[in-house]
Amino acid sequence: MIDNPWRALEDASAEPTQVEWLHHTLARNANTAYLKQFGSPDTLQAFRSRVPPCSYEDLSSYLARLQAGENDVLFSGRPVAYERTGGSAGGPKLIPYSREGLQDFQRGIVPWLARTTKNYNITGQAYFSISPATREPEFVGATPVGLSDAAYLGERAGPVLASQTAVPLSVGNVQDIASWRQQTVTHLKAARGLELISVWSPTFLLRLLEDIPDAQLCWPRLKVISCWASGSAHRYADQLKQLLPHAAIQPKGLLSTEAIVTIPDDGDKPVLAAHGFTEFAHGNDLRLEDELDQGSEYEVVVTTASGLYRYRTGDRVRFEGRNDSGKAILEFVGRDSLSSDLVGEKLTETFVGKCLGNIPGFAMLVPDVVRPGYSVVCEQTPSNAQLTALENSLCANPQYAYARKLGQLAPLRVLKCMRPFSVIERVMLERGTRLGDIKPVALRTEAFWLPLLDESMS
Repeated sequence: MIDNPWRALEDASAEPTQVEWLHHTLARNANTAYLKQFGSPDTLQAFRSRVPPCSYEDLSSYLARLQAGENDVLFSGRPVAYERTGGSAGGPKLIPYSREGLQDFQRGIVPWLARTTKNYNITGQAYFSISPATREPEFVGATPVGLSDAAYLGERAGPVLASQTAVPLSVGNVQDIASWRQQTVTHLKAARGLELISVWSPTFLLRLLEDIPDAQLCWPRLKVISCWASGSAHRYADQLKQLLPHAAIQPKGLLSTEAIVTIPDDGDKPVLAAHGFTEFAHGNDLRLEDELDQGSEYEVVVTTASGLYRYRTGDRVRFEGRNDSGKAILEFVGRDSLSSDLVGEKLTETFVGKCLGNIPGFAMLVPDVVRPGYSVVCEQTPSNAQLTALENSLCANPQYAYARKLGQLAPLRVLKCMRPFSVIERVMLERGTRLGDIKPVALRTEAFWLPLLDESMS
């Protein structure tokens, strides 16, 4: 009998190297339509020389064939599920999952959970973000679009979480957001044995804490909060640390709808995941992980078991060396694929996130298409010095500086908004994003944001 149910997650199985994983994946999918056009490469060298990097748009015809019911298109067999991306760049995308691809998510997430519960001596309750059921059931043929959190945990970890969860998993079936929030908050307030919180965005938890002002007293045993803490999420993770100083903040790795790129190691450093193949773009140069330069930034290019081959994610990471086991440490810095270009300035989310570093609290840049320029949306009005520093930082982009000098872009406007999270939640939910998946970003590029945020002031 296991006294601590979390110990049932521990597994001493050896991880493959990324090259070993690639060879197995290429062999399994050799007869697919996509790989056959490149001669079904079966070695690392052949794969990199024959198969070109691609985008979601490049795969559109193959995805259409999958959705029409064809077998062996991008991977062997047919999808077991689809997921929609949150649509933070270029609109929502429909990503297929093969059975092996879904298992790769489990092979990354379950060992992370086992390490975390062991390293932080978790013996009690946990809360994993449970979003309300705001999306109507959707299928492509008979294949479901959207998966429960338990599906990503698998048959081993799912029952353990179900037995230890502070909020019943059935709360995820509640469709009304107000009712979902009330039930979630009620259960969390009563969870005196809560030791682990795992959410994607720190803003998700911050919104719940608005209704739990005495959270530190409610959760005296809380040991660790796992959440995004890099890039634009950094400022909000810091807010969580101020509200719950007795708990450690464990930065989550880089995990997207498409792939797991990094996973926290024993020291909570984001290290390259084993179940996948990752390359790193530096301009037109694609490098392997043993060719990275310390301190340099790269765009992530992934190959997955679900049929994404040398797929440009738009995520940017910084190589920060290696851990004691020799694994590459990769810090997420932002999304290059998320950019705004009103008059040729092309501001990227990665760049804007760095520029907003001195603005306290919530801060986000949105474009003004009526009077071309940008508004900084914030909860606290920045000082003149802070606003000047922000403008100067943005002018490090020469195209932005040139447009400002010529008067093509207006000076920065400040839009103070008391509850910006609530506006963002409402809009993203209407666009089909699950509540727990809403990401904090430094830059929203669509023209509709400014009028909506302006309207919330009235």
